[in-house]
Amino acid sequence: MKRLLPLLIGLVGAVCGVSVVIGGLYVALEYTTLFADPAAVISPVETAATSAPSGLVELPPVVATVNGEAITQQMVEAELKISRLNVSEPLAPLTGQDLARGREEAINQLVTRHLILQDAARQGYILTDEFVQQRADLLFGSSGEEALVQALAEVGASREEMLWWVREIFTVEGYTTEMIMGDVAPEARQQVYNDWLNIQRSTAKVKTYLDGGPQSTAALIGQPAPDFTLSTPEGQQRSLADYRGQVVLVNFWATWCTSCIAELPEYEEIYQKHGQGQGQFMVLGINLQESPEQAAQYAAGLGLTFPVLLDQDGSVTTHHYQATGMPASIIVDPQGQIFYRHLGPMSGATLEAKLAELGL
Repeated sequence: MKRLLPLLIGLVGAVCGVSVVIGGLYVALEYTTLFADPAAVISPVETAATSAPSGLVELPPVVATVNGEAITQQMVEAELKISRLNVSEPLAPLTGQDLARGREEAINQLVTRHLILQDAARQGYILTDEFVQQRADLLFGSSGEEALVQALAEVGASREEMLWWVREIFTVEGYTTEMIMGDVAPEARQQVYNDWLNIQRSTAKVKTYLDGGPQSTAALIGQPAPDFTLSTPEGQQRSLADYRGQVVLVNFWATWCTSCIAELPEYEEIYQKHGQGQGQFMVLGINLQESPEQAAQYAAGLGLTFPVLLDQDGSVTTHHYQATGMPASIIVDPQGQIFYRHLGPMSGATLEAKLAELGL
């Protein structure tokens, strides 16, 4: 996933002041004539796409619905193009498995953005066209109009798609910081945002259509945690199902993520307290798409004794658990149900509080 993060997201995070919200979520409010009218979609799987680039299986016309609103193939492709748009230093196009993973990440992000923007729409939170244009100029206009036109042409994107994407990002930034966290102390904002988003997820009706028919989106609170089997750096296989009857923290991390590295030692301390010798608590640290040697070196340097697992193709992280930003944590109860989701860094105190709710 690190190779897919566009350079400009850091700029947007700095402008917005809430990096967790922006880093993992690029969110939209309106569907203009650029995209299909969700109300006009009768069957998401009736129409086959025309062609599949690079030998990949093509997406269906509608890839998901969130409370009845459609996420279309065209939205996914626009997300990929504009989120990677860099006017001064164009990025190489995604191909092969990188493209497949990029599409999965885009779908997960679009699902989450729909949840936020539906709430924003209910509250009447709408950005003006003038504001959106100003932010587009800030993000993409510093090299001049000619360079922007050329950059858009090179990635096959339109100005309308660019403005759509900018509206998404700054709608989510504005709504979450002003309406959800506006009166919250800085140190409590992350927790307030996480709790609010968890409520949106737990009450939403989400379906995906990637396999030709509807299926529920996985990894929602109160739903069974998707099982997985991954290898340790030493080649041993571990499955989530192996730990049924215990409380399990599934933590998604990478060595390039400084917040991940900072929180892992706290999880080790809590694992030592509740896990080893007692059999009540397990931590599974899922490393995203890094080599066994690199993951093992960092785990040893941090003194981790809980299992580190390698998600080498990113499917568990980005597809099954929709962890679209690092770090992310899932707490699974002894019955195998998802008890809690946390986006961004999670303190040891928060983890202890959640474990206490589960009787540990």
